[in-house]
Amino acid sequence: MLSKDFTQSLVILIVATVLVASFSIVVLIVPNLVRTDEIRLRSMAIPLTAVQVAGRDVYISEGCHVCHTQMVRNIDPEVKRDGRANKEADDIYEYPNLWGSKRTGPDLTNLGRKYSDQWQRIHLMNPRQVVPTSLMPAYPWLFEQVLSGDDIEDKMRALQTLGVPYTDNEIDKARLAVKGMTKGEALVQYLQSLGQDTAGDQER
Repeated sequence: MLSKDFTQSLVILIVATVLVASFSIVVLIVPNLVRTDEIRLRSMAIPLTAVQVAGRDVYISEGCHVCHTQMVRNIDPEVKRDGRANKEADDIYEYPNLWGSKRTGPDLTNLGRKYSDQWQRIHLMNPRQVVPTSLMPAYPWLFEQVLSGDDIEDKMRALQTLGVPYTDNEIDKARLAVKGMTKGEALVQYLQSLGQDTAGDQER
């Protein structure tokens, strides 16, 4: 039986915390580091283009990930509603991942295979025009704010450092690809990319 002194010991608390954290690292992180090459070989993931990277940043900055998940669990109701379930190798180029934990709106994992570019534009400018019961706020100003592209090269170089296979040529051309586009246009391109890389994999 534990004594009062044992349960109130700061030293024991620190040691126990370190042990639990170390065990978690060994069990959860080390195996994935060892299996990185194997996961890459199985992955169908395609790195985002410069414009899609810019659109993803808009997605994050507007808090879209707070209301929408990008994680279809492998259970029948979700697969029937949202399409192919996520697999481990799908997110190897996601920094940070946008799996989310709350679905005020629908899951967006396979969104790019569902609607046209025009539908996405209308939906962002006035959601109720295409989904009358939508709770989503409108974002018309995104189609007025123009991107300079000044920081896109730095962002892509950071992603390259993390393992995303961008070539130097792709990075050098990134600013011109983004410059002059509106935030809304970049966001539409990002949304339309979701699920496209796994479109050929229809396993259930």
